[in-house]
Amino acid sequence: MSVSHRALIFILTLLATCSFSTAQEFSPGPYGTGYTDIAGPFFLPDLNATISGDVNFDDVLNVQDIIIVVGAVLGINELNDEQFQEADTNGDGVIDILDIVSFVNMVLYPQPPGWDFETNWNGEESYIFIHYSAMVGTSPALWASNTKQELLDNSPLNVHYFFLSDNFTYMADVANMQSEFDAILENFSPGLQEHWRTHLHFVPVRSNNLGNWISDTIYGKYAFGIDRFQRIREVGYLGNPNGFTGTYLSYLAHEAIQYNHQWDLFGTVDPAMTEIALFDSVLYSGGWSPTITSNIILPDDAVLSTYTKMEVEAYMACAGYLDDNCDDYDRIAKLKVCGADGSDCKEIARWITPFDRQPHFLTDITPYLAALRPGGERQFKFTISGWPNSIIFIKLRFFADETPEETPFEIIPLWNQTRSFNEDYNNAFDPIIFQVPENAVKVQFVSYITGHGMACDVGNCAEFCNSGHLFEINGGVGTFQKTHPEAGTLTHCMDLEQIAAGVIPNQWGTWGYGRAGWCPGWEVEPFIQDISEWIFPGDDNVITYEGCYIQNESQGCTDWPAPIDCGGGYAAEINMSSYIIIWY
Repeated sequence: MSVSHRALIFILTLLATCSFSTAQEFSPGPYGTGYTDIAGPFFLPDLNATISGDVNFDDVLNVQDIIIVVGAVLGINELNDEQFQEADTNGDGVIDILDIVSFVNMVLYPQPPGWDFETNWNGEESYIFIHYSAMVGTSPALWASNTKQELLDNSPLNVHYFFLSDNFTYMADVANMQSEFDAILENFSPGLQEHWRTHLHFVPVRSNNLGNWISDTIYGKYAFGIDRFQRIREVGYLGNPNGFTGTYLSYLAHEAIQYNHQWDLFGTVDPAMTEIALFDSVLYSGGWSPTITSNIILPDDAVLSTYTKMEVEAYMACAGYLDDNCDDYDRIAKLKVCGADGSDCKEIARWITPFDRQPHFLTDITPYLAALRPGGERQFKFTISGWPNSIIFIKLRFFADETPEETPFEIIPLWNQTRSFNEDYNNAFDPIIFQVPENAVKVQFVSYITGHGMACDVGNCAEFCNSGHLFEINGGVGTFQKTHPEAGTLTHCMDLEQIAAGVIPNQWGTWGYGRAGWCPGWEVEPFIQDISEWIFPGDDNVITYEGCYIQNESQGCTDWPAPIDCGGGYAAEINMSSYIIIWY
């Protein structure tokens, strides 16, 4: 029997016994226009598309291509690198039965050259749609933005960009956009040129005539995205937050960077992890600093002693899961653990909410395991300093080791207060004496220290000026400090490195400015200093603290700025909580 006959028999058997779905871990929907909706299947014509699966390169996809692929699967013939790329229809790096099924589908149900979401979905990439629409105020400016090369330079390589127009001149619109990018790509390496030509898509159909859900979703928008979880995502403000000027196509790269960060945080789950939900879809009533509480039965001390890591996950969904319903300002959010009756509270997590975007955080707060000991019933309190109605989800994540070398055991409160940052600031901080048992294996100073407020002093302290926080252990045996040199800079929080680390991008406020120990739309990471080597085990120890104003980092502490009338601003203040954590 000839090779072609054997291949045809194989194909006929396949047609009789197999379904034509090639999807693996692809969700069919539901799809829609909300933040949490899942993107459904779609096909879009694409000026950059070529005939897929043409393994014999005769510019026709037919049964001859299938025979070649079947022969490769049966081991009858081998494919060169170019043929392999054409034959691997689902991009999984293997030529197998799934690719053959896809070939049969493409031959039986041919489509014009384009891009099919379900076929190309692999869970490793994200997708951003850019819309040219005269009905959307910033859309023409976004389309005409001269930051197209910066878009590619700043983007991760696993993002696709789709360009669509709803103008009568839609064909010329997307063709001209393709020409602009082609000119840019001429200066790229051959490898990057090939990559971006498969990740830039120019749709030659008017956006309101696509015949799929993309038409409805993109209507009235200048852009939207699909992240690596297959969720439909809103796109934020694409102007410069320093003065709210311009419309930058390159800022769409911020969204793709964030999608990767969110995947790194939540894309995989350790099966050995233990989760405890503190607030599960709890309505936060809004207003000025309301507090919601939840009484939780924690594991006993024997179990807590096996935990070597603790994370807190917080999702603060705005009403309707829409950015438009979020707060217009950045706010301080805190989580505290208290006794069962709500007393003796200790702050274990702090976040700064974004301007008009929905935050989802995951933060390592391992030292605060000590605040949960010895387990049993505890009350958790969550509050935001001014926030509209929202839905709160907060979980603790625990990671165990049956025989840990050390674990946080005891927590000793130090200074926990919010105080005006001026020449009288240090009057409230007396030295504190604490004891450390002889069997302690590690001692840490752990704190949240952030500066807030402006317009009540010359230096715009404390939010936009550098403040120094100086600590001394046992009369100078050890010293350490925390400063905020990034405060007052114009772009610190919007640097690509900060977005990759977790700052929510493209907020609708002054999110780019550096702040004193924080950025809008980011968790405040605990400041942790190991002080073990300066401690006298089994004896009294003393810690002292003072704050100061730093006008120039190289000069250190300087005179306090002269106070002025607030004039409607917010008084400068330092918000501080601090503890000694003892590990056994």
